[in-house]
Amino acid sequence: MIDRVKKVGFLFLAILLVSFLVGAQTTVFNLIWLSSVDMPVTFGVLISSIYHDFVLMTLTPAPPAPLPLLPTIISLGLFIAFGVTWIILKWTGIEKKYAYGIAGAMALVFIVYLMPLLFFGVDMLAGARSTIGKISLIICGYLGGHFFGSRLSKV
Repeated sequence: MIDRVKKVGFLFLAILLVSFLVGAQTTVFNLIWLSSVDMPVTFGVLISSIYHDFVLMTLTPAPPAPLPLLPTIISLGLFIAFGVTWIILKWTGIEKKYAYGIAGAMALVFIVYLMPLLFFGVDMLAGARSTIGKISLIICGYLGGHFFGSRLSKV
């Protein structure tokens, strides 16, 4: 019973980690763009923006939605990817941290490439508007999945 509670806790932390990383990546890419058009961007602005965007994108529901949008989308993607990975791991000997890392990356691949299809061609994640942005978001997914898988290996 305690192991299952730990696993759910690790899943929650992985979702929170990926949500934070995606929000921070989006903020950093926006600030890089602002800097490129000669807007003054200081270290204080960077930290303050990352904090505010984390609170607004990850912890605060957007009316009329009852849940915060970013973690909800990431949760859905990770639930599906981790579920498929759990089934695959029953028949393979892949280390959990790598299998779940790949699953997290694939979840972000689908999120990054399917969101514009759902939202009429608009990239809702500003950090996903460039190839480098898409790659860094996929890396964020990998890191969250790797975190989750490495914790499962210890339970």
